[in-house]
Amino acid sequence: MGRYIFRRKALVLSLVLLPACLAFSLYAAEGATHYHPLDIPGAEHHEVEKYRQQFLSPYGREWLKKILTDAEPYRRYIRRKLREENLPACLEYLPVVESEYKPSAASKSGAKGMWQFMANSMAPFLTKNEWVDERLDPWKSTDAALAKLKDNYNMFGDWPLAIAAYNCGAGALSRIVKKSGKKTFWELTEGGLLNRQVSEYVPKFLAVADLVRNADYYGIELPDFESGQAETSQSGSCDFDYVTVDSQVSLRRLASELRIDDTFLKSLNPSLLHDVTPPDTSYRLRVPQGFSESAGTALRTIKKQHPGSGCFSYTVVRGDSLWAISRRYGIKLADLCLINGLSEKNILSVGKILYIPAKITDK
Repeated sequence: MGRYIFRRKALVLSLVLLPACLAFSLYAAEGATHYHPLDIPGAEHHEVEKYRQQFLSPYGREWLKKILTDAEPYRRYIRRKLREENLPACLEYLPVVESEYKPSAASKSGAKGMWQFMANSMAPFLTKNEWVDERLDPWKSTDAALAKLKDNYNMFGDWPLAIAAYNCGAGALSRIVKKSGKKTFWELTEGGLLNRQVSEYVPKFLAVADLVRNADYYGIELPDFESGQAETSQSGSCDFDYVTVDSQVSLRRLASELRIDDTFLKSLNPSLLHDVTPPDTSYRLRVPQGFSESAGTALRTIKKQHPGSGCFSYTVVRGDSLWAISRRYGIKLADLCLINGLSEKNILSVGKILYIPAKITDK
């Protein structure tokens, strides 16, 4: 790992007093390549410098390295979509500050997924109902997030403002801009017109994007995953095919027919809340690349063996238990718990809605 060459300790201590463009030169690592400007402006701002210092700490580097490594499959997809949509390439790093690139991330305010959509801000981009929550799908939520960011840019004509609007809402930011007469994100934040979360959001993002884009310049080692490397990681491949399911099916049952790990099949379809496809509708299910034909055959086999496969809802009444309900409907207790996200030791509350699998079994 490169060692930084600072001119004098006194200059480092007074870094905040130097113009940002001059401060950049203090970072240049021995043998470093030249600096690559981001395609979104602002990396030289002193507010960005504060977070750049944090992420350059030993802990910050390891934190960022782990996030980028674990996120490899999703980053590849985002990178491709950004090129297709002709959007700034450094938007690839926005999920770092949104969710640490975790598809299952959930905030205290109710935002979910890698792109942290609130339930009231997902329409018309994503679907949420009793069977699916597409906020948890890193691929669908990426498409939705990029569409939203593009809408924000069309509204504000400025990427820092568009990104701030993604965090606080385009309507709220539009009212602040209109009332204040300010034209840039930096004018708004320096004037104290944005709350702390929004004021920190854009600088954090720019600091991350700048460090990854210019890792050699800063003398740090971060994964970049240039095109041409293998597109797999411990979490699986980002490549997949689709198969259309025309009746409800258990992912565990399908995985058994395909002789693949059911947890892998679930990881390709994270928006399914109960590990089954929705009833009474067709559904495009992701399967590993090259498995679409065999999945179609497996689905026909399952349908032939269990023509009435599906689920129905049941409202818990006084005296019910998971064991008693499984006995009543002739299903495995493990299947009942699986589809409802419960353990066998859970105590049911009166009025709770359970989903009862009809004839869906592992074998």
